[in-house]
Amino acid sequence: MLVLYWKGKRIKVKNMSNASNRIFAFIFFAIVLFLLLWMPTWTKINVGDISSISYHPPWIGFLVILIGLAYEMFRPSLNLKRDMNWKWILAGASLFLVILTMIIVQEIWIPYKQGYSIFGMKSFEFPLGTGNISIWPQLLHDFLNVHYTDTTVLALLFGILFLTMSTPQISKSYKLMLIGAVIFTAFLMLGHFSFLIFSIDPTGGYYSRFTRMELLSQYWFHWDFWSELIILVGALWLLFKGKRPAAIAKTN
Repeated sequence: MLVLYWKGKRIKVKNMSNASNRIFAFIFFAIVLFLLLWMPTWTKINVGDISSISYHPPWIGFLVILIGLAYEMFRPSLNLKRDMNWKWILAGASLFLVILTMIIVQEIWIPYKQGYSIFGMKSFEFPLGTGNISIWPQLLHDFLNVHYTDTTVLALLFGILFLTMSTPQISKSYKLMLIGAVIFTAFLMLGHFSFLIFSIDPTGGYYSRFTRMELLSQYWFHWDFWSELIILVGALWLLFKGKRPAAIAKTN
């Protein structure tokens, strides 16, 4: 039995499985850690050898998320019971839909050149713009370069957490994760608007390859934008409003 305080009231949390919490936190800790280690390589593939943007300020948010996941492994406090509130179901389902759309569009819908095979080999410049050619298995390239991104990791993590009864008013680890999500998504949303409105590219050249209208026509921009917006709004709502887990019983 875990006794906590919520809005000044003494409460107890029942039926909380520490094992499942630790497993959940460990899996996503590994996923987020690998993403952080992978980003310099992703930058070289997609932007070029620009070390200054491999870990630009928004990535502080992912470090905070990583700390939150580590804290959850040692002090489990998430309530992984399912939340049946339609608003959170819609938020979680929307994030899962972003991931599904990315897979369908990039692996099924977009017409590939003749002879494309997921089991073939992929040649590309590495780093971009240097003329050096690297050859990777197509499956590995698609998974790491197309699907293993901040968008998919955040959408998967918070798509799951939004569907649970977890609330930052009780879970310190969740509070850290939400703060990290706000830092990351707020920076990125600011970057989106700075380019679209003022033509200021915060990505070190990634956006500058496009005009404003060309950027708005990119599929990846929309699933980045809308997933970040959903996570930002949801995280801010939870940090300021929270939600009352059903598994909590008041005690006098």
